[in-house]
Amino acid sequence: MVRSAYVEIEDGPRLICEAPDGVAVHVGDECIIAIGDVQEVGHVAKLVEAPVPPEEGADPPRVLRMATLQDHARASENAVRSKMALATVASMAKEGGAEIHIVRGRYSFDRSHLRVLYSCETGLDERELARELAHELKCRVDLRQIGVRDEAGIIGGIGPCGRKLCCCTWLREFDSVNVKMAKVQKLSLNPGAISGNCGRLKCCLRYEYDNYLEMGRGLPRTGAPVECPGGSGRVVAVNVLLQKVKVRLDDDRYLEYDADDIRPVYGCGNCGRNHDEDSHSERPQPGPSREA
Repeated sequence: MVRSAYVEIEDGPRLICEAPDGVAVHVGDECIIAIGDVQEVGHVAKLVEAPVPPEEGADPPRVLRMATLQDHARASENAVRSKMALATVASMAKEGGAEIHIVRGRYSFDRSHLRVLYSCETGLDERELARELAHELKCRVDLRQIGVRDEAGIIGGIGPCGRKLCCCTWLREFDSVNVKMAKVQKLSLNPGAISGNCGRLKCCLRYEYDNYLEMGRGLPRTGAPVECPGGSGRVVAVNVLLQKVKVRLDDDRYLEYDADDIRPVYGCGNCGRNHDEDSHSERPQPGPSREA
């Protein structure tokens, strides 16, 4: 029976590979796998007594053998050669007029492929550069440009909260984030306070945004006239999470009330006076239009 092996590749995804019974591999072993015509070295994270789920248009990766001492030596050699190859990539890109920042790159186990992740502020002709690099390095070169958010997720780091960055631990998809989310949550709009390690707006601004919108419905806005147990006044602050409203009364007192104890006052453009919401429903309805 063909088993399925979950194999983790360095700087790559976890692959589900075929592991025939004749191949002696166990959880925790280093193994050599074949992805099409490319060989890679990986770490067996899990074994399942079930076939690999079929995918359309592609044969599943397969485990060839458990890694030997010679394979480990070759992997170490590949790491050294990868650094030399990445230096060549940066040099040839600079000769072509593009300043690139190489985030990560490495050879495949058989050194038939060189995969490079990079960021670049200027335009770069990837096809032309890949063709020149393939001629220079005698292998296929895959260049992939990534954004600053992806770069931060790959490099990693510690956020202002003191924990590891979300993008390098569990966050796999980036939702759109804008300054409005910070305004709704009453956060400081100082760029240093709402920007992450990548220089963009923090992804965590998105986490509680919907809750703030939901809890903020029905609360008066700052500056709105209100009636409260202490008299009339205007709202000076709103605490959405605690459902509290701070009011400056007409006699210059500042008092805080529960949102349920506050009644908004609406201005009337006809008489210039303030009426509550119920008084507007008592306005006389216009009579029928005059017939010609």
